[in-house]
Amino acid sequence: MPAEANVTLSWIIPAREEARGLALLLADVQEGLAEGDELIVVDGESQDDTPTVARLHGAHVVSSPPSRGGQLRHGVTLAQGHRFVLIHADSRLAGGAELSRQLRRLPPGRAHCFRLKVDDPNPCFRVLEWLVAMRTAVLGLPYGDQGLVLDRRLYERCGGFRDLPLMEDVDLVLRLRPWGGVRQLPHSICTSARRWRRHGLPGTSLRNMILMLRWVLGEDSETLKRDYYS
Repeated sequence: MPAEANVTLSWIIPAREEARGLALLLADVQEGLAEGDELIVVDGESQDDTPTVARLHGAHVVSSPPSRGGQLRHGVTLAQGHRFVLIHADSRLAGGAELSRQLRRLPPGRAHCFRLKVDDPNPCFRVLEWLVAMRTAVLGLPYGDQGLVLDRRLYERCGGFRDLPLMEDVDLVLRLRPWGGVRQLPHSICTSARRWRRHGLPGTSLRNMILMLRWVLGEDSETLKRDYYS
């Protein structure tokens, strides 16, 4: 891995129907871009203005069938940076240039994720954030909404993302375990509470756990996707 000053970051964001929130995330990322960095948005055939919003904010926009694992995989194949920063489109990142400097200083050969923060003041979400932090620290099992930061070489060694419409994050995280798993950074990534608001915090959390268990037991990802989005 080159010295810190030469470590380039490839920010890769899968998106679908995210025109409203994507502009805010891209503005966050733009604050920390340095020479040689790149910003790639992989659009999953959105019917709204997601591609236009991404281009207006300086992103290189490519299209891919709507499968988050496939979109991430496609974005990585186009990336030129030494280190990948993979984040969901409904996220926010504070820190700008200082955060980017910290990401460049991370030791090579290890994967990292952010601490989860939810954009809702309800105290129940502070409990959720704590539980997610404990799950990540104890079980080494972050989800995709916590983002993922890893070097190109490590990504290639573990086999990268599979073209899965759901559970692509857990699938990759489990394959990273022989290389030390995923460490949690002190920096937070803020994610939208919209799904929890729509379906309720207890019900959504329980359903996510059941879906992950079904996947670990061998159920097809397409079936899980239908249940998740129904």
